[in-house]
Amino acid sequence: MMNLVRCAPVSALVLLTVAAVGAASQDPDRRGEKPSFKNTVFPIIKKHCLPCHAEEQFNPSELSLDSYDLLMTGGKNGPAVVPGNPGESLLIQKLQEKPPFGDRMPVDPKKKKGQLSAKKLSEEEVRLLSEWIADGAKEN
Repeated sequence: MMNLVRCAPVSALVLLTVAAVGAASQDPDRRGEKPSFKNTVFPIIKKHCLPCHAEEQFNPSELSLDSYDLLMTGGKNGPAVVPGNPGESLLIQKLQEKPPFGDRMPVDPKKKKGQLSAKKLSEEEVRLLSEWIADGAKEN
């Protein structure tokens, strides 16, 4: 029996199979545990986003991701996160191959103009961010 778990009601988001979810749930750190901002989300942001989206860095979006409060404040393009709705959250939309505007994140400084960035988050990282947002994007 093959069930699909939908991360968000946006076609751009990847549907994960039960096999992929089952593989993640085999990890003892993930079994029955919901993603938290402190232990799950911020480490992903720190690794992939803070090189450009730190408060002291200039970035055209004016989006700083150094803390939960700054993430939830958003930037000049609006809120980065819509609690309960990953598909409407720019944080997720900008990780997709065809974001609603600008380049896919994270930006690859080595990419040539007009090419897709070779850098991207893993499916698991995107799934965890989506799951955290779907669960209300709590400061936990």
